[in-house]
Amino acid sequence: MPAAVLTAVWFLCFFPSPVSAGSVPSAIIALPENENAILVEKQTQKFYIYRADPAAGNLQQIFETACSTGEVIGPKQQAGDKKTPEGIYFLIDEYEDRYLTPIYGKRAFPTDYPNFMDVRQGKNGSAIWIHGTDKALKSMDTNGCIAVENEDVLMLSDYITLHATPLVIVEKIAYVTPEQQQQTKDRMLSFVYNWIQAHTTGSYHDYLSFYSPGYLPDISWWDAWVKLRKTSEDPGENIHIQTSDTGIYQHQDMVVVLMDFWLVLKDTRQFLGKRKLFIHQSGTSDLQITGDTFQVLEKSHEKSPAPLVAGASVLHASARKTEPAHDHASALEMVDQWLAAWSAEDMDAYAAFYAPGFYSDGMNKTQWVNRKKQLSGRYSYIRVTGKDFTVIKNKNGLEIRFFQTYESSGFSTTGMKQLTLVKKDGSWKIFRENWKEK
Repeated sequence: MPAAVLTAVWFLCFFPSPVSAGSVPSAIIALPENENAILVEKQTQKFYIYRADPAAGNLQQIFETACSTGEVIGPKQQAGDKKTPEGIYFLIDEYEDRYLTPIYGKRAFPTDYPNFMDVRQGKNGSAIWIHGTDKALKSMDTNGCIAVENEDVLMLSDYITLHATPLVIVEKIAYVTPEQQQQTKDRMLSFVYNWIQAHTTGSYHDYLSFYSPGYLPDISWWDAWVKLRKTSEDPGENIHIQTSDTGIYQHQDMVVVLMDFWLVLKDTRQFLGKRKLFIHQSGTSDLQITGDTFQVLEKSHEKSPAPLVAGASVLHASARKTEPAHDHASALEMVDQWLAAWSAEDMDAYAAFYAPGFYSDGMNKTQWVNRKKQLSGRYSYIRVTGKDFTVIKNKNGLEIRFFQTYESSGFSTTGMKQLTLVKKDGSWKIFRENWKEK
């Protein structure tokens, strides 16, 4: 290929271009920050990479190329049927050419087919990969894998995070408006948030109410978990769950939610792994979990039959070994409770965290709280989380800096939050608050 033509092709492939105005792929509901999604359309034999653009609030198509899928049409059902599966998968390994036979080209990325739901539905087979090729690329010319040109498969390493980057395979891409996508995202996030709350404050029956009657998850760990999750009469002293890097993907009536799953006790966090939910949606509101597993477990919990119980036990052991928390820990605990009150839209509790002399962004405490109450009334949900906390002592109290993620039914953003805290009647209160969007 002439150099000028090759340059033009690579420019078109890699220069980010927004998805067609007014439409986005329905398969990609939400992408974590700095994550990509691979979307394969079997009908057109096209291979796409998308990335979220937080600034623009939409998806960017950052790569497009031709691909080849199984030589027999339809979704894969069994070993040897020469069909490519359809659904939501994740890439779990990377093989260099020195470990491959020539037919797989210069690189290969195995998928997790058959996944949890495939096995439940009786599907079998294995070794469904994205790989290169040692021959001319032709449409529908594989035994079920997805093949691309060698120069394309070589660059994929820069766009794939193992066990996190989704591969969504469809017969034909469906598109929705950004507004429809946002509605779906809000509905799914609200469902997952309530499911998490059932873990930490609900009963056995509350928890199971989120699951399909046709799928009964293992619940043998529940009694041990209930004993471990409550550590005192003070809610701030109890174990709770945090999630991060949440991705939401859809194929037909099945939605897959993948998220980093954490247990938190005061200022100590225990990572459990990447938890994956398969959620069946019927109509616009009826959601039921039909599969619940970990895509990958933290190594220390890999052999545990009950990761929640194992993680909570580690937190309890850590708390027993740690000296009683002083100023820094109590301040971080206050910030955690403040974030929880904000997320719960409990504005009376939220207001109680501010010092009488609070002043920020041209507003005093009363004006600040009234503004937040107006926002609370406008949005159906608000969720605020923090990570990477730094505590610095100053002459008047403490300064806490952290990375904040704000999500609501109408607006989402991330950035650095800075709180100046002072002691009032033995408790930490927010005296100043600053924000810098990322």
